[in-house]
Amino acid sequence: TNIIELNSAVGMSIVNTTLHALSVNPFVGRSFYVNPVYSKELGLSISSAEGQTKATLEEMQDVPSAYWLDKKAKILGEGTGTMEGILADAAAKSPPQLVTFIVYDLPNRDCHAKASNGEICCTYNEDGTCDYDAAGDCTAGLAEYKSEYIDTIVSVLQKYASLVPIVLVIEPDSLPNLSTNMADPRCGNSATQTAYKEGVAYAVKSIAAAAPEVAIYLDAGHGGWLGWKNNMQDYVATIRSLGVTQHLRGFATNVAGYQPLGTMCPTYDWCLNNAH
Repeated sequence: TNIIELNSAVGMSIVNTTLHALSVNPFVGRSFYVNPVYSKELGLSISSAEGQTKATLEEMQDVPSAYWLDKKAKILGEGTGTMEGILADAAAKSPPQLVTFIVYDLPNRDCHAKASNGEICCTYNEDGTCDYDAAGDCTAGLAEYKSEYIDTIVSVLQKYASLVPIVLVIEPDSLPNLSTNMADPRCGNSATQTAYKEGVAYAVKSIAAAAPEVAIYLDAGHGGWLGWKNNMQDYVATIRSLGVTQHLRGFATNVAGYQPLGTMCPTYDWCLNNAH
């Protein structure tokens, strides 16, 4: 039985499955980490806000949130602007607080919207941006992703996974894009497809092998994206082809794109097009 829970700590819908050996819901009975960097940034906005906007921002200062690892520079270092620093701070709490990270730096990232282009490319343009139209097998981009990003994350997890409860959400929008936007040459070309599939598989398998205590959730877009039967079937087929299901705690939705939560439907396509 799948369990859907709205987790206030990360502001997204989490679908837990029984596929992972970690059978205990990682969020239950935990206190969640509030990043002081985030609170400070909100404080700057509060100083110039008024009325209800100010009141809302003040409430948000103490709301836990996930931390996006969208750059290699955010992994190592002191201070709560890095993964390493956040985990050191969370470990110092009594009891240690649960921390959620978003793993987000695939080669050719965000191939369709290109709203959050990454720093790793399969093929680089002269100005350092990604050439999304270039085909190939993304050998260089994947090597950079594995050695300079995922392997560095793994080294930090090996140090803290036994000390701090950690949840990871893997690569928002990546695999959903392969299920819905293959007609876009930036997503449908061989380089991007290889980067996303091989990159996600490497991330999940490497993390699970090095830090089995960590709860791993794979991004599944949102209901307005993968809610159509053909899209969901394609997504499921892709996940099965990666050989990672035994390492997943579940799936996370509403991470990068958001659809308001309503009443859960009996099946994923039950509510589409006013069918019921």
